[in-house]
Amino acid sequence: MKVAIIGGGIVGSFIAYYLSREGVDVTIYEKSSLGSGSVHAAGLIEPYRFDKINTTGMIKKMLSYVGKKVTIVKQLNPEWIKSLLSILNKEPPQEAWDIIRRMATFSLKEYKRMAEEVNDFDYEENGLLEIYQDRLNLEHGVEEEKRNPFNPKFEVIDVKGFSGAIYFPELSKLNTYKFMERMKRELKGVKIEIREIVNLDEISKGYDTVVLSAGVWLSKLGMPITSFKGYGYRVSGEMLVKYPSVISELGVAVVKNSDHIKITGGFDADFSADVERAKIFLDAGGCLAKIDKVYDLSMGYRPCSPDGFPIIGRVGQFVISTGACRLGWSFGPSMGKFTADLVLDRVKSYGYLSRLLNGRNLSVPKL
Repeated sequence: MKVAIIGGGIVGSFIAYYLSREGVDVTIYEKSSLGSGSVHAAGLIEPYRFDKINTTGMIKKMLSYVGKKVTIVKQLNPEWIKSLLSILNKEPPQEAWDIIRRMATFSLKEYKRMAEEVNDFDYEENGLLEIYQDRLNLEHGVEEEKRNPFNPKFEVIDVKGFSGAIYFPELSKLNTYKFMERMKRELKGVKIEIREIVNLDEISKGYDTVVLSAGVWLSKLGMPITSFKGYGYRVSGEMLVKYPSVISELGVAVVKNSDHIKITGGFDADFSADVERAKIFLDAGGCLAKIDKVYDLSMGYRPCSPDGFPIIGRVGQFVISTGACRLGWSFGPSMGKFTADLVLDRVKSYGYLSRLLNGRNLSVPKL
């Protein structure tokens, strides 16, 4: 079997990883370098912190971010807006939560397994702090966790200079740059072509299956996917908190790795490369880390479905795998494995995760 994967981010890399282990002839087509669109992330493996996008509560949260200037909205996919409004405040079926719970469990176990083989990517299971500036927001956050369908373990703790934090002891973290280096070694039998695909017909003729995992690029096919840009700094310095942390009201994360501290933020509906804007997140991260030197800045565009649930399904020769929004790393292993099983015809459909693909036609060749 010959399979092409368009998109070499964290999800595309995991799809190639599982297919290659089954002896499949795999070629990844990536317009930049493997993982280049994913390494900006904090490296928090937090599938239990799942965001349902299609709620008035999430819209209010986004408007709050806009008011604090940690989010800007310049460009949203009209198809995404239309789809979101059509399902606003609608609860997904129980099967959706059942499968996403399976995915969360698989991803957490898989990162741990890979680290037990060789921990060459700074993997740690030391939990996560969700820190709050405002007491009422903290209380609201606690109530939300009590209603969380994942039923995660958590406790409320004090953090100096803040109103408090919710500590999730079961979550983990990794170094995104080191992990992509690990994946390159794991994918040594996979062909990687660095070029942008602009004609699906050209690719489809040479392969049994073409996997589309290029994130927001899929909006060119009419998919209701929109992009939210994030920024990631690598800095040197000293952590002022014990655990990997997220400032809830700002969406800023600070994580300690062996060779740098990662400071990430941003949820911008914007395709510009505005590096000056990123400084707002660097400054906010200074609340949790004493910064000595800034090494570099990277950016990435998170592909977001209308409700935040991943999209995995088949349309003829094409298999689509995208839409996990800010949880691409958290669900990377499970999205890779589930997609590989679909390619290998072990699974025909993933029910709710295939909801946006029913009746869709992807035969238009030019992107």
